[in-house]
Amino acid sequence: MRTGPSRTCLGCRRARPKGWLVRLVRLRSGTVVVDAGARAAGRGAYVCPDTACVERALSRGRLAHAFKKACAPAPDLAETVLAAGRCGAGVPSCEAGSGADVCETGLMAVRASGR
Repeated sequence: MRTGPSRTCLGCRRARPKGWLVRLVRLRSGTVVVDAGARAAGRGAYVCPDTACVERALSRGRLAHAFKKACAPAPDLAETVLAAGRCGAGVPSCEAGSGADVCETGLMAVRASGR
């Protein structure tokens, strides 16, 4: 049985299913924003839609290291990541590998669309 792709969270450094994480991209201007459609070209970085993970990901130069270039987060990046998680981009309260189809917030653990 094949498993889906996994990515590592910038905050907690745990490998999780790609569908559970929110993708971040660096624009040409150097600003880091949420890639809601997961279709933007270039290098992406992933973060859990969890407050603690977002705070760690935005601190200590982790974004610059992930994108291999100087960058700055958008002013509302933390709020956008958390909102994307609530809208179904990830599953903030489910534990990876739990095998649950639906978490306690009612979001699907793995999105059928694959985005």
